[in-house]
Amino acid sequence: MIPSLLIALVAAQATPQASAGLQLTEAGRTPFAIVVHRRATPAERHAALELASFLQQISGAALPVREVTEPPKNAEHAILVGPDAAGGIISPAEIARLGQEGYVLRARASTLAIAGGRPRGTLYGVYSFLEDSLGCRWFTPTVSRIPKKDRVTIPALDRTFTPRLEYRATDYPGSRDADWAARNKINGTQTHLDVRRGSKIAYGPFVHTFNSILDPKEHFRRHPEYFSEVKGQRVAGRTQLCLSNREVLRIATDTVRRWMREQPESTIFSVSQNDWYNYCTCKDCARITAEEGSPIGPYLRFVNAIADAVRDEFPGKTIDTLAYQFTRSPPRKVRPRPNVVVRLCDIECCFAHPLGVAAEVDKRNADFAGDLRRWSEITDRLYVWDYVVDFAHSMMPFPNLYTLKPNINFFVDHHVKGIYEEAAYFSKGTELAELRTWILAKTLWDPGYDTDRAIDEFLEGYYGQAAAPIRRYIDLVHGKARSGAIHFTIGAKPSSPLFSDDLIARAAALFDEAEKQVADQTAVLDRVRVARLPVVYVQIAKCMETLTGPRDGSAANFRRLQALFDMFDRVAHEEGVTQVSEHRRYDTWAAHVKAVFTVLGR
Repeated sequence: MIPSLLIALVAAQATPQASAGLQLTEAGRTPFAIVVHRRATPAERHAALELASFLQQISGAALPVREVTEPPKNAEHAILVGPDAAGGIISPAEIARLGQEGYVLRARASTLAIAGGRPRGTLYGVYSFLEDSLGCRWFTPTVSRIPKKDRVTIPALDRTFTPRLEYRATDYPGSRDADWAARNKINGTQTHLDVRRGSKIAYGPFVHTFNSILDPKEHFRRHPEYFSEVKGQRVAGRTQLCLSNREVLRIATDTVRRWMREQPESTIFSVSQNDWYNYCTCKDCARITAEEGSPIGPYLRFVNAIADAVRDEFPGKTIDTLAYQFTRSPPRKVRPRPNVVVRLCDIECCFAHPLGVAAEVDKRNADFAGDLRRWSEITDRLYVWDYVVDFAHSMMPFPNLYTLKPNINFFVDHHVKGIYEEAAYFSKGTELAELRTWILAKTLWDPGYDTDRAIDEFLEGYYGQAAAPIRRYIDLVHGKARSGAIHFTIGAKPSSPLFSDDLIARAAALFDEAEKQVADQTAVLDRVRVARLPVVYVQIAKCMETLTGPRDGSAANFRRLQALFDMFDRVAHEEGVTQVSEHRRYDTWAAHVKAVFTVLGR
């Protein structure tokens, strides 16, 4: 630290008071410097550089980033970044209450302080300042809105924020980019976040790990007793583990210890059922299930035993397990250990309606809500695995944009600490992927974020002049889904009553209008055409039904199918679509459509 810099940062003896506002820049000039402490973390230094970069993009003014060795007191014309630099304005006691991701923004006299908990709080504080005070938005990794201002003035500022969710994750391909994830405060294991961008909450093995612990292909022949007994027989295929077997517990515990040693950067390790049924019903497992009133009983006792065994050696690590399908209902007696996370899964539910609705609206949702409430009463580390796309037809419209916020709020109101929003992780180009990712990021960070606001700002920033007709398309689809007894699970089909011929025709007309609005803007037109793919997908499905079923198989319908498929295929290839559903490749689906051409004489 150069001594003269300290002199430049120190004001005359005034007592700090709340500022009526700070003028940071004018006409490309500024008296301000950004200050970090020598002890700043890589994420805090990156936060300072990001702040300097975006302030220059906004105003044209270049703010230097300077380092100090002591927190400047009564600093003038300084933006203090990080808890060590901001210690004269934001106390260590305040920082200690923020956890790992909370932050304080505070203006005093001619100084702005931005500091938060470690590792991500200061970084999130900087991005929140740029977003909330200056209007920056990072819609996707390649599309942002950075306003231009001749004068940057911020009003009086004294804000403390701590997120309600410790784990905020989704897995759309566009959400993994490290800069986008950091700027939008997604911290899940699927991201590419590094230390400079605050790191992430990393899982070791992520889910469905029983075969990773004991692979039946390797062990079943010699030790069938390690695996599920179903209807009196040990099962080798699509099996689970026999969780009452003490040797299985020993092997699993040793395996988890090895995972933790090999992956020191990971903090959560999943010990969880395989992705099918066939849970063990041997005498001992069945007895525990009966005692606990749910098949979760043997699972949670097993996971607790592992958590107890590794707790002292790995005090910062957590064991994760699922409450999923047959293990969804909570147990009567056993309680998760403090170092156990239970991930409750809502795979059976309807996502056209909020999960908290009455049974008269949707019994599946009401049943899940009851399980959630009971789980929240017995554990302080409850996560939710939520599903936000149609996994059977991922290109198809999925009318859940207005259930995302009610569901997230229902979760946090029942003390959920982490949410994984499973989406179309398997392909680019799926239905409104960028918009849904945006809504999720905004709402996971701040469950009070208004969905209409999120939709409107995204559409304007991403689709430009095409925003209005695309907005009417969203209202059309969601309006019908919300107004009637239409249910949408993750396996909904193009034959859903939502997709009447009239609705699809009106949707197609709206996209015709959207394309005309941006016909001379190549990049935006491409985005509009990708957004149209779900409508075309349903049109193709309906055309296929008419051509191969008892309805009108006329030459006109055949030509229409040709035109629709050619349009879809061209845009899908340009966008890089590789799957139309979780388990169906694009080229397989396309070959099926082309086979109709061949059969019908193309």
